[in-house]
This record gives sequence, C-alpha cells and structure tokens, in this order.
Amino acid sequence: MDIKRIAKFTAIGIFVIIVAVLGVMGFVVFDAMSYTASGSEILSPNGTAEGNALVVYNPGISGETQKVATIIAQDLQKEGYKVTLAGVSSSVAQNYTNYDIIVVGGPVYAGNVSSSIQNYLKNLKPSNSTKVAAFVTGSDPDIEKNQEALLKQAVPLANSTLNITAVMKVVPEDNLAKKCAAFVEAILNG
Repeated sequence: MDIKRIAKFTAIGIFVIIVAVLGVMGFVVFDAMSYTASGSEILSPNGTAEGNALVVYNPGISGETQKVATIIAQDLQKEGYKVTLAGVSSSVAQNYTNYDIIVVGGPVYAGNVSSSIQNYLKNLKPSNSTKVAAFVTGSDPDIEKNQEALLKQAVPLANSTLNITAVMKVVPEDNLAKKCAAFVEAILNG
C-alpha cells in the first residue's frame, strides 16, 4: 500500500514539474512580458533640448532590460536630449517620427532577441538622418567579442536597410553605468 502511495505522489510531483517547465517555456517563447511593456514617460533635459530621442524596450522576465533602457534614457537626457522612454507595446513606441535617435533593446532567449523587438525593428522605418542603436541583455558575455555576431543577435534582420549606429550587450557582471555611458557616447559620435 505504501509503495502505491509513494508512486502516486511521485507521479503527481513529476506532473507538476513538467507543467511548470512548460509554462515557463511558453511564457518565454510567446514573449509574454512584452505585453506588459505598454507604459511610457518623457525625460526633459535641463535647458534647451539638443534633440529628441526614443528609447524602446521589452522588459523581459527579469526586468533587466528596462533597467538598462532607463539608464540609457537618463544618459541621453544628461546629454541634452528630450527622451521618450517607452515599452515596446505602447502606442508611443509605434510613432517613431521626429526623433534624432532611436534606441531599441530587449532580452535574449536561447540566442535570439525577443520576438517583440524583432518585429519592432522589422517595421521600423526611420528617416535617413535618425541614428538607430540596439542593445540586448543576456547571460553570454562571449558574443561581445564578435561584433558581427552581436549585431546579428541584437538586430537579426537579414537584408535590412536599417543603419545601426551602435550595438551593445549587457550581461550580469557588467558595470551598467559605465557600459551605458560608453554606449550613449558611441551613439552620439557614430
């Protein structure tokens, strides 16, 4: 009798674990967090604006991408830009006209940037004078050593007409303030 009971509880435990793993995988595959990224805010510079910047992000499961996007937006604000920080699902993110700089970022899952960011970049048609930059967050620091591979991971669009000014990957070990400041400098000087 005890063996049947143990087997029953083991089977239930295994079933619960399988359902939980499939749930998490589905959450990641269907990019569920992008649907929560519907807010936006405007960061105004002190004094006259040097230009307008749009920073669009998918927060990802951990929220790390939103944190990085916020630091980038604040750095652009310090450089004198009026910055719109917007979630990828916000209506504000869909209106990308009249910006001098557009920065787009999202998390990397299984070697690919989130589908919401891929779709956003695929539909992005900025003016020729707009600087476009991309960043991703993830756990594999080795890809940063190969700029071409990093660009393919951050902006995986074959035959794209987008001219990417700067690209960056952030991993947990990074000094965010320093890395974001260097990224913004690369955008401004690119």
